[in-house]
Amino acid sequence: MIRPLEELRAADDLTLAFTPYGLGGRMKPEDAAEFQQHQIADCDLAEGVAAGTRDSFERLRTVFAYGVLCYDVYTMVGDQALLIYEQALRDRFMEWCAGTVTFRLPRTPDVSYTVPSYEDVKKRADRMTRQRAKLVVADRAIEFNGMLHGLRLWARTAGLLRGRRSRAVEDALAKLRNYVAHPSGHHVDTPVEAARTVRDLAELINQLWGQATPDGRLYPAPLRREIVVLSWNGSGRTRMESASALTAPDPVEDQERDEYQYIVVRAIPFIPGSRWSDAHWAEFDTRFETTRFPADYLWGPGTREAARAWLEQERPEGDSVDFTDRVFLVQDHGRLLPPMRPAIAAGLPDDERAGVWHAVRADFPDDAFAHVRGSGDRSAGHTRRPGDCPACSAEFLGSGTYDEAHRAAAVALGPIRAVQLPSVRLPSSTFWPNRP
Repeated sequence: MIRPLEELRAADDLTLAFTPYGLGGRMKPEDAAEFQQHQIADCDLAEGVAAGTRDSFERLRTVFAYGVLCYDVYTMVGDQALLIYEQALRDRFMEWCAGTVTFRLPRTPDVSYTVPSYEDVKKRADRMTRQRAKLVVADRAIEFNGMLHGLRLWARTAGLLRGRRSRAVEDALAKLRNYVAHPSGHHVDTPVEAARTVRDLAELINQLWGQATPDGRLYPAPLRREIVVLSWNGSGRTRMESASALTAPDPVEDQERDEYQYIVVRAIPFIPGSRWSDAHWAEFDTRFETTRFPADYLWGPGTREAARAWLEQERPEGDSVDFTDRVFLVQDHGRLLPPMRPAIAAGLPDDERAGVWHAVRADFPDDAFAHVRGSGDRSAGHTRRPGDCPACSAEFLGSGTYDEAHRAAAVALGPIRAVQLPSVRLPSSTFWPNRP
């Protein structure tokens, strides 16, 4: 059927139904066109991204705008974005290897080959795989056949991709890419799904080229920590204030006639509605990692006046922190205790190092805890073999005595310096009931 130009220019009613407030009444075509383009307007790539990957990605952003005229464009954009996933990995691999790849053969010296293009990489990888050779990446040898799985393993081993939870999204993107490349049925994407795939692709490409994404979903840039004051009274009421708030008297304390205790920490502020707000700030504990994001103890406990005096004298400043790929130690001594920082565990006296210890890499402490707890149940699918867990967003590093777990953590972190802090815990803590 040949459609007239006038009809081709008409807005698609299906697209008009997607509004900033969800599905509902139809938007005006000009408003829908602007709204949809805004969904990916800030998906800019880093300056160093390879030209081929950049051109393919910019074509996606150009075509996405035409979804207002043809709803099927969103499915085409989503599918093509998944295929660019592999193209980006190939382009980055060629930059990384600089035209030479090295393979490790069983019981023979490493061998290197010149590879002018990725097609040469693929051909060489096919031959070397048949000889049981492995690709050498940062002094490690990995399975590599030149396909998507091998490229993902290479990117992780080379340290180009980070985060434990983002690894699960990478797995999902790989499965979707394989479905698109080898379809077995018909599917339809919505504008929401297509935009999310494009945004995820932009984050992945930028991370491959060394640029994190501010407020990113997969590879977020380091988060800003501020100097905050946590306080509590005998009734169990807990508060968080900015350090600047201590310059004025506290009217609440005066009214309640119940003196508060104060501590000063460097932490992610609690901002309702923010993706990166620490909703577990009231769980703060100097021994255990019970807040969602890293929080550093600085001073206390003491009175409000003492806290103000310390702040005026020391003038601590905020910083930025990357919360991904943290290493935790989890102690099982009659009961499973919350995760610890390796430096805090290193400062424990010998009589508190009993039991079985587990070293786990995870983005969040509850991810590490859940992995260790689940690994005791074989049916849950968690593993206690070193490596990425197939059932959750954690990497198991090792277990055994404290010394064995400490060594496993040191392999991942380097030398660990013991830190000893006063035992301070906010009294309103309820999220981690297993704390001693």
